[in-house]
Amino acid sequence: MSDRSTATLADVAQRAGVSLATASRALNGSARRVRPEFLERVHVAARELHYTANVQAQAVARGTTTSLALVVGDIADPYFAAIAAGAIRAADEAGLVVTITSTGGDASREREVLDVVAGLRPRAVVLAVSRHLGGNGDAVRDGIAALVAGGAGVSALVSDVDGAAAGVEGVHALVVRNLSGAAALAGALVEQGHRSFAVLAGEPDLVTAHARVEGFVAGLAAHGIRLDHGAVVPSAFSRDGGYQAMTQLLDAGTPPRCVFAVTDLMAVGALTAIRERGLVPGVDIGVAGFDDVRMLVDVVPALSTVRLPLEEIGARAVRRALGTDDDADDVDGEVVLRASTAR
Repeated sequence: MSDRSTATLADVAQRAGVSLATASRALNGSARRVRPEFLERVHVAARELHYTANVQAQAVARGTTTSLALVVGDIADPYFAAIAAGAIRAADEAGLVVTITSTGGDASREREVLDVVAGLRPRAVVLAVSRHLGGNGDAVRDGIAALVAGGAGVSALVSDVDGAAAGVEGVHALVVRNLSGAAALAGALVEQGHRSFAVLAGEPDLVTAHARVEGFVAGLAAHGIRLDHGAVVPSAFSRDGGYQAMTQLLDAGTPPRCVFAVTDLMAVGALTAIRERGLVPGVDIGVAGFDDVRMLVDVVPALSTVRLPLEEIGARAVRRALGTDDDADDVDGEVVLRASTAR
């Protein structure tokens, strides 16, 4: 009976000389107390038989597991990777194991993913996905409502212009203030002496991109600056999207003195496009991003950006899902000016 794949709970109970119910309570963390000598005998028997509990069977019995499901937009994106790192840390502190799944940035897949997650019966769920304006909100709400009805604590990261998950009963929203962060960056760049701007806007119907563009434009307007026609350039929400949008601006003629890319990754693409034209980023054209992704710390010139505490965002989202986050505040960004916008 030493084969891990065939040992059953009944085998463990027989080896330990206890009832099946006692063995189950000893191994499954039941609230009902097991006598210490029985508890020790059951655990010794389980080790000798290489017994592994059936987690899904436990989930059916309990109505939930000791797992946390993290749903992200794209795990290859360092923004989501940093959030995932924070979520895993907080889940570990809470004694939970994290299951990560990705929508691949495809909003139409989100309901399908949520249905699969519901079948896993997680104790908690964190949604950190890229939402689209006017997307499949009803389907997503139904999927989230099913998770809540199944007993899972659910939290969702939302932008300050988004309400897709925040309006669902039982969902704990953690608001990231993209609007105010982008507006503050615009003001800081104006104070540096920049007067001519363009925006590498990402996907126009993506909630996060939309909020950051809207905030930046409002921040410029507060200082009496309005963008020229064609100065807001849509593209993919990626490094290549930033490269292509910057190339489009350079091909159009006289480029602006400073460009704002709605993510740091897009800003990196813009830096490359500027260099390919024989120009010097930070000297000929300033470039600023958003997020302050740690893995880009060695980018030259050092990138001006809006710093978000990405790992702490992930950790707080887990605590919100578990009902242990005592901080009721939204998440604010911090403007960080570096060499990429120096004049």
